[in-house]
Amino acid sequence: MMPTRMKHVLVCLAFAFGGTARAQTTTSVQNGDWDDPATWDCNCIPDVVDAVVVHEVRIAGNTFFYQRVHVMSGGSLVMDAFFSVVIGDTVINDGFMDLKGDIDVDWALFNNATIHIEGVIHNDALLVMGGPDALLSTDNIGNYGTIEGEGRICVAGFSENTGTIQGQIDVCDLTPTVSSPPFLDVNSGTVAGSVSFCVGESCGPMAIADRNVLADARLWPFPAQHELYVEAPVGSSLTIIDAIGRTVLALTKLNAARVTVDISSLPPGTYIALLRAGEEQRTFAVVLAR
Repeated sequence: MMPTRMKHVLVCLAFAFGGTARAQTTTSVQNGDWDDPATWDCNCIPDVVDAVVVHEVRIAGNTFFYQRVHVMSGGSLVMDAFFSVVIGDTVINDGFMDLKGDIDVDWALFNNATIHIEGVIHNDALLVMGGPDALLSTDNIGNYGTIEGEGRICVAGFSENTGTIQGQIDVCDLTPTVSSPPFLDVNSGTVAGSVSFCVGESCGPMAIADRNVLADARLWPFPAQHELYVEAPVGSSLTIIDAIGRTVLALTKLNAARVTVDISSLPPGTYIALLRAGEEQRTFAVVLAR
């Protein structure tokens, strides 16, 4: 039986597009960039039309998916650098998605195969894992909506749940900060009893633990009040992201190996701090308590 939430999503889609019979679809015809008209059979850049990806399509900038996107088996959607992607309609993955940056799910993401993310995924709506072989591997995850279905979610860094996780989901935090389940760094939401956890172990073929990790970086205290102390290579960048995915502080270049960062203007709450030096990065949970 189709879950009630999924029915609601499909009904909303029908109203939004006035019925699938009138929806226009464009399909990739060769490997290429998303913004290159030659990639698509319409010789255009997909905008409000449906897009079907059957080749390797690359994203080379900030992207807003306000149309339905279907990555077919054998197709791939790839990002080469850190950008922001906002999913404002339904994205279905039956192939491979390799993304970098901030991924914001505002509508629905159905993953039936493999999604690999260097960065953070914010789920504000619906994330469905479509089967026992479905895999999502990511540096960081924040769930503020619903995660459901069946499959494995592999988290190398920070994990936060203020929403609902349900179904036959196996959540693997490779850097746990708690000693008892649910093994989530911050959890004020609902985790169903059917959800299982693995800790500190390999997580499928796309496990990302210790890959390009900024090993010598430190950030303290935990919890913090008015200041953060940061140790990282000179020239590193520091980005602090709030619970809904907004960048609230950004330092492009640290001018010393140890710096003090004033965070007194930020309200109490939970944040993600991302330190990056070249291709290496490391994430930290930041809790402001006053």
